[in-house]
Amino acid sequence: MKHLRRISLCLVVVLVLSVGSAMAAAVPEQSGRLQVTGNAVITAAPDLARITLGVETSSTSAEEAVSENAQRMDSVLGALRALGIEQSAMTTSGYNVYSYDNTFGRSTPAEEITATYHVQNGITITTENLDEVGLIVDTAVKAGANQVRNVTFDIADKQDMQLQALQVAIEQALTKANVMAQSAGETIGGIVSIDEEYGTYVAKSEAMPMMAVGFDGGAQTSISPGEIEVTARVTMEFWF
Repeated sequence: MKHLRRISLCLVVVLVLSVGSAMAAAVPEQSGRLQVTGNAVITAAPDLARITLGVETSSTSAEEAVSENAQRMDSVLGALRALGIEQSAMTTSGYNVYSYDNTFGRSTPAEEITATYHVQNGITITTENLDEVGLIVDTAVKAGANQVRNVTFDIADKQDMQLQALQVAIEQALTKANVMAQSAGETIGGIVSIDEEYGTYVAKSEAMPMMAVGFDGGAQTSISPGEIEVTARVTMEFWF
């Protein structure tokens, strides 16, 4: 059904653009001009979630920091697989090793500089089970994750919404043009041009500071997905 709807929306846009091209070629030289804008906002419930979390370890030994990080991440991945998440749904989002120096006894004979090594290993989990997002976060944290960066809700089929928004924006522009022309005692003759000024698609993101996650083993983390918003704006010029 989504496939058929997408074809229908595409045909609407193509037909409007085709008519506009044909009309532009036949615009009378002494005709008047009318320019209007059409705006649309389409909202829908998300059907996809991406959870970005990770493990950070530190040690005065780079080897120990890397080894501990690998062990903890293996534990996290194993716990998530046990939850039913496929390996293909878990991808590495970043891996970083860095160090900084601590100076003890500065400007004294006993001054000592010690390097501390940090290892950060991040993964992104993609799931269509939105009701389990909180459970996934809690499972990962209990298994060793100590960074939960954000949860992003999205829609797998974005194009369908984008075309719907474009169609609604064009329909609004057509309606406005007809109302304005009729109110002025004129009749729209045809379309001179159509310009898509902008369209935005915003996936909903929930910030998840590490300390806000249930480390104490209490109630399950609750996350509400909200809605995804798509906007479109077109400018249309008509002759009369």
